Amino acid sequence: MGQSIKPRRRGEIFAFLVVFSGVLFAGGPAYSSCDVLKVNGANEWRPFSWRTPELGEMKGIFPAIIHHVSKTVPVRSEYGPDLPWNRLFALLEHGSIDVLAGAYLSAERQTKFELSHPVHEDEVTVFIRAGMKAKPDGLDGLIGLRGRAPYGVHLGEDNNKFAADNLVIDSQSLDDIAGDLEMLTDGRFDYILMSRSYGKKAVSTFGFDGQIEDVPWTAARRSVHFMFSKESPCVTLLPEFNAVIDEQLQAGFLDEFQTGFDTAGGFKNTAPSADTVAE
Repeated sequence: MGQSIKPRRRGEIFAFLVVFSGVLFAGGPAYSSCDVLKVNGANEWRPFSWRTPELGEMKGIFPAIIHHVSKTVPVRSEYGPDLPWNRLFALLEHGSIDVLAGAYLSAERQTKFELSHPVHEDEVTVFIRAGMKAKPDGLDGLIGLRGRAPYGVHLGEDNNKFAADNLVIDSQSLDDIAGDLEMLTDGRFDYILMSRSYGKKAVSTFGFDGQIEDVPWTAARRSVHFMFSKESPCVTLLPEFNAVIDEQLQAGFLDEFQTGFDTAGGFKNTAPSADTVAE
């Protein structure tokens, strides 16, 4: 028979597990420091974030703020490729990306992610054909019509439920905003739900003035935030992000960027870049 093994006392087992756990996780994926900030965001949500068609670079208000933060902390930003909106949130939740450069506030997102101070409040409204006979005077006026909305549009918990229960809305990326506006004028759908400033600029830029108009009422006002993964070591940068956001807003940064976006073409990639605006 082999030598019998005496059972260890509970204290010894607990001490062993503590030491073993420390050794096991010390050499694993580091959650102690943030050397590279993995960023992603909306492909076409001007002026908040967009990608240039030539280089795939991310531009806009949110990348500009990241650029400014990188001057105060030793971290390199790395921008991921264009991905479906729902997949971005799944990757963020699991820590595969560190931060989402702009998304609407919601109760669910507040529980899943760490949110920055609000960068902007976006007004979501409805765009319709100018010659529409029975113009909707509220969300209930959209019942029976065919609509379209970009991924990520959030109307608030109650209005989201109303839309899900009563409206027919095709969620799309809206990367080809000119094509979507043309389909609206052709009657292939009846309305587009999107940011008022973004939509008005698109209508003007692509020559749909007089053909497409935004309704006078507001479907929702949603604050827009950076959203950090709770699984990321870079969540420790949140205080630095908040400090830069507060500083830039007080200095009129958002107004300056919005003015540049409105006057420089906006949809033609000539709006101020992160390098010029965030200085």
